[in-house]
Amino acid sequence: MKKVKDDALKEDQPDHPTNGSSEEIFEESKIPTDTENMEVHHHAHDPAAPHHKKNWKSYFWEFMMLFLAVFCGFLAEWQLEHVIEHSREKEFIRTMVEDAQIDTFNIERVLKNNKKTLVYVDSLANACYNYEEGSSSDFDIYRLYRHLLSALEGLKPTERTIIQLNNSGGMRLIRNGASVDKIISYEACEKEVTEQQEVVNKLKYEFANASYELFNYSYFNLESKSILSPDAKLLLHDKLKLTRFANRISIYGGVLTKYNFELLTMKEKALEVIHTLNKSYHLEHK
Repeated sequence: MKKVKDDALKEDQPDHPTNGSSEEIFEESKIPTDTENMEVHHHAHDPAAPHHKKNWKSYFWEFMMLFLAVFCGFLAEWQLEHVIEHSREKEFIRTMVEDAQIDTFNIERVLKNNKKTLVYVDSLANACYNYEEGSSSDFDIYRLYRHLLSALEGLKPTERTIIQLNNSGGMRLIRNGASVDKIISYEACEKEVTEQQEVVNKLKYEFANASYELFNYSYFNLESKSILSPDAKLLLHDKLKLTRFANRISIYGGVLTKYNFELLTMKEKALEVIHTLNKSYHLEHK
């Protein structure tokens, strides 16, 4: 009976001793885990961290960075625009000097030609004022009149740069005040020359129309080497009409003289523009 009880007790006991199980549990509790050894870093100032509340310093620095980026972009754009405008200014100055040089050359040519024209004006007017039928030469009057018609030459100002300066607002790009004053004065002189030239041309057409009752244009033979027939005769020898025609020629001569004076003034203005712009922008040796 006692043996049966002992067997029953053995069956109820576990395969391993209780003390052994306690030691294993204790040992297992000593094993370090990754979770226990992990370091937790708190990023108190990381704006990207979730559930982070920004303070006023964070907003301030963000604003400063944005402001500096915009400001630097503005400075770069302003500097680029300044460089472009400075380059355009130099180009306007360079072409303005070239235009004034061209005008100076053309003015000298026109003045030389117009001085010859004035000689024909005086000679033709005197021939008509002093005409005496039978003793005066009709051929000489034809000859002088032909020279007068072909000798007149007008100036066409070179307005390339001035037109650009006026149309594109380019005058504001020229920073040198003395240069601006010279250009404006030169432009005003150009207008006066153009207006005077229109008066000269008008009077030329008037005396040309008045010549129709005095001259037979068939004598102006363009196919002949002499151009003018030696048998040229006036259509009429009326002293009054010849005097009136001489008056028109004389008035034309006076207006032409004033036109030449305006050309001389324009030449002086052109030389002033060239000198001032070369000196102000150091273009003399370029």
